[in-house]
Amino acid sequence: MFLNELNKKEANAFINLVEALANVDNVFAKNEKDLIDDYIQELELDEKNIKKIDFETSVKEFEKAEEKIKNIIYFELVGLALCDGEYDEKEIQFLKGLAARFNISKNKQYEFINYFKTVKEIYDNTVVDYEGKIELLKKSAMELI
Repeated sequence: MFLNELNKKEANAFINLVEALANVDNVFAKNEKDLIDDYIQELELDEKNIKKIDFETSVKEFEKAEEKIKNIIYFELVGLALCDGEYDEKEIQFLKGLAARFNISKNKQYEFINYFKTVKEIYDNTVVDYEGKIELLKKSAMELI
């Protein structure tokens, strides 16, 4: 949703973090793979040109970034962790560790989680007016970031 704000180096580091999170629970669900493909497309990256970097290098790329970029990265990773319907303990620990390194408060972490719970609830219970709901969710997400 906000990934267009990343530069190419940050985009590459983000994809590496996404893959690390997707694999942390040893379950690489199809919807996680689909979401990674969507990220690659949104970032306008060529999959064969994505440079593999280790977790620590990826994190360090964002530790020096501005707060908004850190929030975007964390926000997107929370969405990935919740997309398979499971919020595994390993994913929780992964995200808590990143939050600490990115200086993201517990309150902000809960706001991001609650946002995605709201999205799921709206998606599961809405049969009409998707466009209006999507715009409302985008506005809400922008306020969080």
